[in-house]
Amino acid sequence: MKENTRDRIIKAAIELVDEKGYKGATTRAIAERAEVNEVTLFRHFGNKKGILDAAIEKYSFFDEIKEIMQEKIVWDLEKDLQMLSGQYQRIIASKKHIILISLREEGRFPELDEAIRELPIVYRDIISEYFKEMIKRGKMKEVDSDVAAINFIYLNFGYFFLKDRIPEKEGKISIDTFSREYISMFIHSLR
Repeated sequence: MKENTRDRIIKAAIELVDEKGYKGATTRAIAERAEVNEVTLFRHFGNKKGILDAAIEKYSFFDEIKEIMQEKIVWDLEKDLQMLSGQYQRIIASKKHIILISLREEGRFPELDEAIRELPIVYRDIISEYFKEMIKRGKMKEVDSDVAAINFIYLNFGYFFLKDRIPEKEGKISIDTFSREYISMFIHSLR
């Protein structure tokens, strides 16, 4: 199936920002890569920031996480956090390019930072609400749910970021081992 114009422009922008950085990815180059007229790009998005805002929205995983929270949570701390960890790894792996762009470009362009700043805050809030409910149900000890959520995110994001950088012979950890062992250690601190 052929990509629609908006999707082609978003894809071209992500590719070019990944290759050349935010500043180097001009609207002209994005339009050329997407095989559209630059006027079409402006009509759809207004400017380069508009394209990246749309890319972030398109690749945002909050709707997916909210759906997982509604459909797969069984209110068992170990099962839920291991499931959430696995789902998080799957989701962020599929959005690797936009995540790496956001890390590489951080601090250079306020408009890009502004668009990306909301992502970890929303995810923290979703996980924090889960922890608050678990505390309320008496299924985990009383902790600062925001701090626990941030720690869960750090643990998972750290695994995502480092898993491909540690060679097999140096102790690379599989997702199954990570989920079983490291998430279990984290869960132990919450009980």
